[in-house]
Amino acid sequence: MDLSITVRADTALCRVSGDVDISCSPVLRARLLAALEPPRARLILDLSEVTFMDASGLGALMAARRRSLLLGGGVRLVAPSSPVRRVLEASGLHSRFPVEVGMASRQAAVASARPNSESVQLTS
Repeated sequence: MDLSITVRADTALCRVSGDVDISCSPVLRARLLAALEPPRARLILDLSEVTFMDASGLGALMAARRRSLLLGGGVRLVAPSSPVRRVLEASGLHSRFPVEVGMASRQAAVASARPNSESVQLTS
């Protein structure tokens, strides 16, 4: 798994790629939660390059969603890959996240989160 985070005053854009499974989901959860520190309450997750996601990856997404909602924000999924969409639908969690499909949504999310970037690369 690779993860990069771009931080703005109130929003963090996280781009995740590769496999998200039990071996790396604790790190993903920790980084997503760390990105949601006041005043940042909104999280945009670009999941377009995720090749696999298991239940532990969903757990990381749900933990980030809970924290974000507690802070008065929300989590938005942008351009989730087919494997991510399948696991979200199979679990019934697709209704818990606003999902934006397509490259235009992805480009708009990236453009909106450019200032004050912090980039982190994690590999597992």
